[in-house]
Amino acid sequence: MKKLHDATAEILENRPVNQPKEGNITYKLVLKLIDLDLSDLEIKPGHFAMVQTFEEGFDPLLRRPFAIADYDGKNSTLEIYYDVVGRGTRLLAQKKVREVIKLLLPLGEGVFPIFENREALIVAGGIGASGISLLAKELALRKIPTTVLYGARTKEFLSMLEWFESLKERFPWLKIFYYTDDGSYGKKGFPTQDLQNLITSKETVIYACGPKPLLKAIKNFSEKEEIETYLSLDRRMACGFGVCLGCVVKTPKGYLRVCKEGPVFKANELLDF
Repeated sequence: MKKLHDATAEILENRPVNQPKEGNITYKLVLKLIDLDLSDLEIKPGHFAMVQTFEEGFDPLLRRPFAIADYDGKNSTLEIYYDVVGRGTRLLAQKKVREVIKLLLPLGEGVFPIFENREALIVAGGIGASGISLLAKELALRKIPTTVLYGARTKEFLSMLEWFESLKERFPWLKIFYYTDDGSYGKKGFPTQDLQNLITSKETVIYACGPKPLLKAIKNFSEKEEIETYLSLDRRMACGFGVCLGCVVKTPKGYLRVCKEGPVFKANELLDF
């Protein structure tokens, strides 16, 4: 069982990556872990962190869950992308470079499995790209044939566009296609519209993270076509490590905790989410 770290981190970067005319602003947060023995820290694609947003006192009381979008073990840095939607994220957005924050990581027992000899198809929607970007990086490093379908409402909400383009430059064998609802960038429409054409065999594995309608569409497609599929779910969380039971989903095994048994689940094992 992995060890959890109540870590301290210095902020290296905390800036908005979009300025939409309407909707939530997305921030990029880069942290450097300090005062921490990294020898037993293992961060896998699908893991997340609970980040403390208050400076003094206990308001807001609870930490906020964020996917670990990228991790560099050599430099002990990690990246998080978050939408500013409430009091906690508004406070986080006000934090400056060189400030120090606390975070609990790595969280989640359910992570993305990697299959060395099977083609991968990644589907990312909106801010959900941060829940699957580390997987794309790992697959590219292993030279596993991978195609990424990344969609959002408009170009402004492709908040990890720069990150994915940088990844593609490093690993030119990685295929990436972009979609926007309004056609402002990439192909007009939804990532799911090309799933059928991009499935090369029944051995292809689909991985996805994004809004619920997108995940439900992928689940329905994968069950119809009998394609092995893994979904990373987003849930409101209080504790982040399985104590409060506030983030459960229904499965054949009963109700499982997204923060503990998840956040990644095999699609055909989800009865309701």
